[in-house]
Amino acid sequence: MTKNAYIMGMGPAGLAAALSLLSKGYSVHLIDSRREDQLFSRSQGVVLQEQTITDFFNLSSLKNKAYFLNQRDFRCQLIAPQELPELNEEERLDLAFFELIEKERTVIAISDLQRYQYEKLQFIYAKRAYSFKRNTIQFSDDQQLVFHKGDTQVIEARGKEQELILEMDGKQQSVHFDLLVDASGKTAKSYTQIWNSQNPEFAISYEPIENPEYNAFGIISLAIENAPFEMMRIPVMTPFDSSIILSPEQISELKSLGWKLERSPVFFIKYSKQSEIVYATGEVPEEILQSKDTGELKKWFDRIIQLLMKNEKFKTRALNLSSVFKMNLEIASHHAMGLPQGGFYCLIGDAFMPANFLLGCGIENALEDAAELFDGVENQFAEQGDYRKERAADYIESLEHFKSLISHREKISCLQYELQQLSTQIPT
Repeated sequence: MTKNAYIMGMGPAGLAAALSLLSKGYSVHLIDSRREDQLFSRSQGVVLQEQTITDFFNLSSLKNKAYFLNQRDFRCQLIAPQELPELNEEERLDLAFFELIEKERTVIAISDLQRYQYEKLQFIYAKRAYSFKRNTIQFSDDQQLVFHKGDTQVIEARGKEQELILEMDGKQQSVHFDLLVDASGKTAKSYTQIWNSQNPEFAISYEPIENPEYNAFGIISLAIENAPFEMMRIPVMTPFDSSIILSPEQISELKSLGWKLERSPVFFIKYSKQSEIVYATGEVPEEILQSKDTGELKKWFDRIIQLLMKNEKFKTRALNLSSVFKMNLEIASHHAMGLPQGGFYCLIGDAFMPANFLLGCGIENALEDAAELFDGVENQFAEQGDYRKERAADYIESLEHFKSLISHREKISCLQYELQQLSTQIPT
């Protein structure tokens, strides 16, 4: 008999989890409170790492049509064959996705990633089979893939009975689940809180993990006119690039905007020539965290770009993406909670462990959690404790590496500044 998996949330983690579970023989039902127009509207940028892009490419059929990838340093070039082949609808979807990755230098809007996953999943389900690397996986005729986008509400979850009470079109119905996956994120609207309130005996708790020493953080998207040439030349700027840093003199200028530290703020800036939009994220002054003023946030990143580019001729306008928050990072007590009838309540993505935005957006971890379900359901999550420790350890290692890079970057900045000052004192 086909097992049923219900996934709460249709972000990248939830959509990737759906493919993992279809591959293990489950019927999959995805539930999201957002309608489709809301579901695919998030403009937050996500960085796709080389291995993730390679995995998506291996899932496509383009390699069978003599396309191949060339990847390096935020660049991903899709190399087409000399004679362009005829492509079907699914292959055209794949082609458009990789062309987008190429144009956007591997940093794409989360909505574009979701939309691709959603449409690709439907193509795969319609064929009831897909190939990945050298493996071909087929689905049975009994398996279902059902999307509920804003039309279904979970009234109650009964962990002991492994039942969900759903309200659809004003009517309630009870459904049985073998696996309930929480991919709803870590916000005030996350499903975990509902689960805990209705199932205290199976409640998920969270344990704090190491935060950055300074963790006032901001995100904004800006329309830009007359973008500086340097920004067009280097459209993706990260704190890992020691050539893109602010000098001590420039840091002192930021203090007029409330910056209190002697070091440079950590920031990521990504420019899209196609849409003429700048996506900026990074540390912000405490005053902006307290006020949550979009105007002040815009002014902060405008000034950083001006100092970085040594250019004040461009103009920016704040778009609909703007957020300021303090990161309080924690990890769930369980990756998967066993239930009395042999099923599981499982957490993935930000519901399991929120991302440290200074290290990236967390997409890689979300997709990794979804892929882990493939083995987890096979061995009844026997190694979930090890996976939880591994995720926490990987984070700590990444944070320590990040700190050392920032420290090294600051030393280079100070040394360059001192040499520059000395050069101005040498008589000509």
